[in-house]
This record gives sequence, C-alpha cells and structure tokens, in this order.
Amino acid sequence: MTTTDAQILIVGAGPAGCHAATMAASVGMTSVLIDPATTPGGTLWRIGNLTNFPGYSDGPSYARVLGEALAGIDGYCTHVRATVVRIEAADDHVRAVLADGTSLVGELLIASTGTRPAKAGEVGWITCNHDFPTLTSSKPDGLGVRTVVLGGDRPLGTWLRTHSEAGQNLTVCHTAGEAYKVDEVRHDGRVTLLQVRRVTVTGDGPFEVLFEMADGTHKVAEVDSVLTNVGNVASSIPGLGVDPDGFCPPAAQHPRVLTAGDLTARVGQRVATAVGAGAGAPLALQARFRRQAV
Repeated sequence: MTTTDAQILIVGAGPAGCHAATMAASVGMTSVLIDPATTPGGTLWRIGNLTNFPGYSDGPSYARVLGEALAGIDGYCTHVRATVVRIEAADDHVRAVLADGTSLVGELLIASTGTRPAKAGEVGWITCNHDFPTLTSSKPDGLGVRTVVLGGDRPLGTWLRTHSEAGQNLTVCHTAGEAYKVDEVRHDGRVTLLQVRRVTVTGDGPFEVLFEMADGTHKVAEVDSVLTNVGNVASSIPGLGVDPDGFCPPAAQHPRVLTAGDLTARVGQRVATAVGAGAGAPLALQARFRRQAV
C-alpha cells in the first residue's frame, strides 16, 4: 500500500471543493485541498451579484465564509497551494502529480476544478486575431463608448445587475442557440441584441466587426471595446475521464475518483448545485469503500 498524505485529495478550492473538505471533516476524514490560489472560493470572487443563492448577495462574501469554515477544520484539512497536472488512480490509492514534479497521494480523490471562460478563438462562429477580455472581468469605466459583447451567455444578466450604473450601450451578438439565454436582458435599454451566424473582428482598437446576421445579411460596426461572453470550458486534468464536450462526468471516472461541481457537465452550472455535489462527494466515496452508514 502506498503511503498516503490524507484520506481524500480534493483538487480545486471553489464552492464544491470547500464543501467537500468541510463534509469530509464532519465524518472524521482527513483531506488535502489543492489549489494554486492563495484564498479559497474560486470563481466566487468574480461573481458580483448572487441572486440565486439564499443568504448571500455576492460571491466574495460567500467566499470569505468558506475560508472561515476551512480555518475551523485545520486539524482535518490541509490547504496546499499548487497546480495538479495529472491524476493517476490505482487499485489502492490515487496520486496527484503537481506542476513542480512532486506528488501527493491519498486513498480517494475529488476533482472540483470547475470551468474557465472560453476564448473567442475557441468558438466556431467567431473569427478574430485577439484574445479579448471577458465580460465578467471587465468594469464599465474601462470600456469605450461603443462596446461589442461576443456571446449571450448567462453572465450577461449578472454583469448588468452588478453594474446597474453602467451607461454604455452593449451590442451583444449571439447565436440562435443562445436566444433563450438573452431573454432575461431583452428589455434592458442598455443592450442591443443581434442574432448572428458568424462574426469577424479585425483591427487593434478601434476594432471593425463584421456581423453575418441570421437572415444572411451583413452589418459592419467600428467599436472601441470587444468583450467575450461565450460560455465556459471544463478545467479538466489529464487522467480524468472526459466526455465528448470536454467535461468530466462522475460515471466516467476510476472508482477511487469522483468529480463534482461545474467540471462534471455543461448544464447545471450553478453555485447551489456545486455546493450540493461537493458536500455529497465525500459521503459517496466513504459509502463506496467503507460501507459505513453516513
């Protein structure tokens, strides 16, 4: 049997990972929480408006509470600042190989690395020469008067609610498949919606944007700022089972490995679902291998 650093290795300190660690501690299981960030919380630090999670109005306030909860279980959970580059699962242990070449070993592993924003160049309907800033990382005072947003993903509504004072008009181009997502902002006077087939962005600022509209016609606009809002891709790790969309469903993993949170699927990416999945993961692994009533 390989010597272990903890009973459970938890990769990713977002909502799912933090709740996995606290739940593991509640049933007497030790864990190592591995994440390169200094403070836990993951993408919570970038969520300015948290209307669908009772008790918290914004992500940072919830992230601070999670940090306090982890500090209260330091006898059971160790936070290691590191990046996991590979996961190796065996019959009796799981190894997390770190970027510096060292590794941590545990009996079980929970992967909760979540997602990252997709880049414009990774999306088939956008042609461009730049990696533009994401909408979620941008503030109104850093934008020009004429701003185009590439993509109509859900964070658009969150951004508008968070920056209710924003005076810019955002021209949001989206595909037919995103039409249902932009319904929540359709009546916001600061937004002009364009359903498109393709978009081509050229220039270095100001930018020229060529829109191929849904009806086949073309429009051209010169804009000061271009932002991306084209959804997320999974932050998967080599060694995890991956589906055709690049996500890592629990059923595709080694028996000693469980995935939780946004990493598992393109649908259902919400803080509340990540919390529940993360909290349930240690219990599921404990029941799977120890057959204890929990």
